[in-house]
Amino acid sequence: MKPVLFLNFTEFRELFCGFERRPNEGPTYYPVACHPQAWSAGAVFLILQGCLGLSFEKNEIIFKHPMLPQFLEELWIKDLAVKNGKVDLYLKRYGNDVVVNIIKKEGEVKIFIEK
Repeated sequence: MKPVLFLNFTEFRELFCGFERRPNEGPTYYPVACHPQAWSAGAVFLILQGCLGLSFEKNEIIFKHPMLPQFLEELWIKDLAVKNGKVDLYLKRYGNDVVVNIIKKEGEVKIFIEK
């Protein structure tokens, strides 16, 4: 990954333009594009949604076979808004099982967990 040698170490790019390589020069920057890219900023939420089997239906939050990766023992979700309500949730991994605890609930929100 030679481009890394030319980049600011706090910002590893998720995308490089298709310009031709130039000897001894780094990748072409795209200063007029969104920074960071909007799709990459949202990727973390898609990964989380996939791990938790998370879906929404009207005023319902549905977890289907939730799991957390081995490096993540617990997860707090605060102010998750659904229709006219919101919830705070605490998820804890016990081996291959994940327990979902409702910490706070405002409004008419229903939570379903399928294991």
